[in-house]
Order: sequence, then C-alpha cells, then structure tokens
Amino acid sequence: MGIHIKEVLPLLELISKQQGHILDRLKKLISALGDEPEPVEPLLRAMLQPVVKDIQEMRQTLTGEIPPPSASPGS
Repeated sequence: MGIHIKEVLPLLELISKQQGHILDRLKKLISALGDEPEPVEPLLRAMLQPVVKDIQEMRQTLTGEIPPPSASPGS
C-alpha cells in the first residue's frame, strides 16, 4: 500500500497556504511590536489570536481533520 502523489498534493497545498497566513500574521506582529511602547500585552494577545487559530487549523489538517472547503484558513 503506497501513497500516491495525487492524494498528498492537496494536503501539502493547504498546509502551505496555512503557513503563509501564519507567516503574514507574525510579520505584522513583529512590525507592530517594534512600533509600540510598553506595555504590549493587550496588543500581543489580540494579534496572536488569529495566529493560534491558524496553527490549530494546521494541526487539524496534519491529524486528518481537514476543515470543509468553504472554511478559509486565517480568516
């Protein structure tokens, strides 16, 4: 029993999109934290919520719990 590339490609594409969303959000976070005076905790919490959501979606994808096609990662 082998794994066929046609079965794996959609999953890899989804993971790549999710990583792109996480990367974009982390870049925004780095930029915002560089411009903000102390304390940054409220801003940090607000900006990390979408990142956590994207990471949870990626975890679901990797464990086989692929979200329905209508769900857009990172939104």
